[in-house]
Amino acid sequence: MATNGAHANGTLFTPSKYPPFPKDVPSVKLETFSLAQLEKGDRALEDDLFETCKERGFFYLDLNGSQVDSMGQDCDDIARLAEKVFKLPAEVKEQYALNDNIFGVGSTKTDAKGTPDTAGFLNIAKDRILDNTDRWGYPQLVLDHKPLLARYMRNAHGTGLKVLSILAARLGLPADGFDGYHRLAEESGDHVRMTHGPPRRTAELPEIQTPGHTDFGTITILFNWLGGLQVWSDPSRGYFGNVVDPESTAGPAGGEGEAPRWLWVQPPPPNHAIVNLGDAAVKWTGGVLCSGRHRVVPAPGEQGKFDRYSIVYFVRPEDSTVLKRLEAPGIPKLEPGEREEVITAKEWILQQARGLGQQLATN
Repeated sequence: MATNGAHANGTLFTPSKYPPFPKDVPSVKLETFSLAQLEKGDRALEDDLFETCKERGFFYLDLNGSQVDSMGQDCDDIARLAEKVFKLPAEVKEQYALNDNIFGVGSTKTDAKGTPDTAGFLNIAKDRILDNTDRWGYPQLVLDHKPLLARYMRNAHGTGLKVLSILAARLGLPADGFDGYHRLAEESGDHVRMTHGPPRRTAELPEIQTPGHTDFGTITILFNWLGGLQVWSDPSRGYFGNVVDPESTAGPAGGEGEAPRWLWVQPPPPNHAIVNLGDAAVKWTGGVLCSGRHRVVPAPGEQGKFDRYSIVYFVRPEDSTVLKRLEAPGIPKLEPGEREEVITAKEWILQQARGLGQQLATN
């Protein structure tokens, strides 16, 4: 696991000093939606959001002027906390390593040979910070910031449910149709993930920090300040095997005469989040909604010389929720004879995490 918390040039986490994202790399600028306007019930914007969630499942969310306007500043503060966390001695972090669960300090494998990634992460359970359980242990440095983390968790969770309420209505479900699967007081896989990736060591190698995957839960709220996130140019509603993605472009065409490839996602403007849907949204809607395949590598160009931090909140179904297709006018019915896998959210998430190769961070 990476432990260095300072940037290559010695400065601390200071987004205002980062160089601009390069213009000469294949990139995509996602659609932007104003949360403030969505809160006001802008129907045209809601329609556009629904189409985006069907086509790619990734977008920027502008928080300015919204009820959670302060969430961007909270994430800046959590990123500064992450800097301190990743500087803790290895023997301290190892006390909180993943052990057949999804909470704690960990890393992932990036290929069939078990090659470790170059990043480290800490998963902080919503249920521990909101006092639903005391099962998960964390460094005292983290627990000292419970009020900050709790505020961010509540705001990010509520933001995710706001987006889901818009999608539910467009599918013909009640606006609160997803709420009952995501109650804050019930145990779930919801968590904040702090991730630290070191600066790029070579110009040639991708040095994968998080291998290609789709998110396991329902909706994800991401804050990052440098490039590094990449999306696969061919969105799909299928469930991907959690294997490392080669640099080849084998597969169906991703556009007019174009083979699919990885595209850089431009970092969002200040006080904007990147939002994407996960596998549960695909399962519940029979593939109407899209869970986009993505990965993380060091940032391109001059940005790659800096340590990369990201702060994520994963909104996931309650542990006991059975993931199966819902019934609504906008959701296709199962074909005659078609059968669904019967699995709880907890089982699904553990299964997918193991498939992605999450392991103890022992180095």
